[in-house]
Amino acid sequence: MTPALVAAAGVPTSPITDSLLLTSTGLVSAGGAEPLLARTRGRIKRLYFTGGEYVHRGDVLVKLTNYSFVIAPRDGFLGANLVTTGQYLTASTPVTTISRRRTLAVTLLPPTGYPCILRPGDSVRVWVAARPTRVVAGVVGPAADSALEILLGPGAPFRIGERACVGRHSVRQLAAIGAVAARPTGRE
Repeated sequence: MTPALVAAAGVPTSPITDSLLLTSTGLVSAGGAEPLLARTRGRIKRLYFTGGEYVHRGDVLVKLTNYSFVIAPRDGFLGANLVTTGQYLTASTPVTTISRRRTLAVTLLPPTGYPCILRPGDSVRVWVAARPTRVVAGVVGPAADSALEILLGPGAPFRIGERACVGRHSVRQLAAIGAVAARPTGRE
């Protein structure tokens, strides 16, 4: 996408756009979600989680008045909270959802009518408009149904559902990096 198309599309920009060629925006996800059921009965006394946070297997999510608990069955990101304090749970009550993956990803659809300049294996930079200086590296994963998935490393400072901007080095910057790497060091 050219800078003019970025401005026309209303895509959030960041101070780092001089060194990046913006290609698209997408939503932060964690590779699908499955319902997390209560698997016990009782009235909710206290909730110990919020939607979008990362939990580890065995973390307590809900404490019931009968001294039983709803715990995380595995590591993953939680979806929205589907229950409230005081609510009565049955074993089949959905409490929230939990991701299938332990790391975040950005799913994006390249703009129609423009050639996609991202290919699987490319290294990209990812940020969100609310925190444009918090840029993390990602790797373009295999395409599925014309969508691309940008895989993010552990600890990415994003939340599920945020709209993320994805960019890559411009040709000029890649050439400069290559020129620096090819420059003699004087130690030969």
